[in-house]
Amino acid sequence: MTKTANASALPSAARTFYEANAVAEDIKSQLEETAMFLISVSRRSTEETFKLGEHLERAAELLPDGTLEKWAVERCGYTARHVRTQRAVFRNLDAYRDILVELAVGPTVLGKLSAAEPEQIEQAIGFAAQNGKLRVQDVAAIMAGSKNETEARPQIDPYDIGGLDGLKAIIAIKVRDGIKSFVGHLEEIRAHVSEALPKKNIVKKTLAEKTHLTARLAHKELESLAQFVRPYPTAAYVISNSALPSKTGWAAVSALLYKMGSETTWPDKGELRTWLETEVVPILEWATSKSSAPAWPGAETSEAPSASVPVEVGADEPAPADVSGSPDSVLTPIPSVEERMESIAAAFGATATIEAPKSKLTLGDDVPSVAEALAKPEKRPTRAELVGRIKSESGIVTKSATPPNAAV
Repeated sequence: MTKTANASALPSAARTFYEANAVAEDIKSQLEETAMFLISVSRRSTEETFKLGEHLERAAELLPDGTLEKWAVERCGYTARHVRTQRAVFRNLDAYRDILVELAVGPTVLGKLSAAEPEQIEQAIGFAAQNGKLRVQDVAAIMAGSKNETEARPQIDPYDIGGLDGLKAIIAIKVRDGIKSFVGHLEEIRAHVSEALPKKNIVKKTLAEKTHLTARLAHKELESLAQFVRPYPTAAYVISNSALPSKTGWAAVSALLYKMGSETTWPDKGELRTWLETEVVPILEWATSKSSAPAWPGAETSEAPSASVPVEVGADEPAPADVSGSPDSVLTPIPSVEERMESIAAAFGATATIEAPKSKLTLGDDVPSVAEALAKPEKRPTRAELVGRIKSESGIVTKSATPPNAAV
């Protein structure tokens, strides 16, 4: 019998486990898919090691608390120690995943490295980048801080490593610390909002004072972590962050943080609670979720809202003439002469048939000079005369001989 066939047949021990823990059928099917993957993994690469830990983390979210190891032992044939090690690899080293895959660090070394402190992990990455490999004994020596090992292979500051490997190492530090700080600030904002919501009267000014500076900082952190830098298309001297893709969840997060960064952009008091409950809290929960693929708030009925974040230009940089407005702005059309005339006619209860009036000025007519015009000022027409002239020149036909404002 093949390995796949063994995996597809549900062992009696696993069946007993599902029954004893009242695992629902839909959850059971997801767990079985995970079990198939865990059983099928044979010779593991660096990337597969991370995926294994990720699948175990996903299974832990589906199972009752404290039952993952028992499930993995009975269903997949893993040892409890192996489960703990793989989960530690995913939890503690995922921020360094790209560089560790690039360096092809082996599964056993990853298991050892998963117990190291962040500074030791970064030192190990620097060591691997310089020496082209990383062994279990190297990690052990770094963790133990052996004096002899330090003399043979001195500790290397990742910021002193040149080339692409050095750049990747410090980027890994930025991602690790940057994500931790960003998520911490979002949770701080959410905590203040959650504290205010149960109150009968939410004081907008008080809540904004507690959150607006943190929101500004988080908005800048998101820009630093996720957005590219590029010159403005029509003004190369203006360097700014490129916008996140429109109509996406993270664009909505960015727009929300920008809006929360100033009390003047918050909704009025009457709409404040609804905004906090239906937009602020759900979006912050989506952004800080630890699940692998959290659903967007209201995803059953709508897509992620479109977000438009204004172009920001540094205070010390001149703004080009065409940067002040949003590129997606829609111009309001200017009404034509015909439309304006019809509007005027409607005010008098009349309809208008517009024809372009012919000029009454001929080549033989004398055009008065400025002096003549000043010497003989023309008499200003009355309102009734103006209305009559408009009707006669524009072909306006009144609906009734009696004007709408005539006395009854």
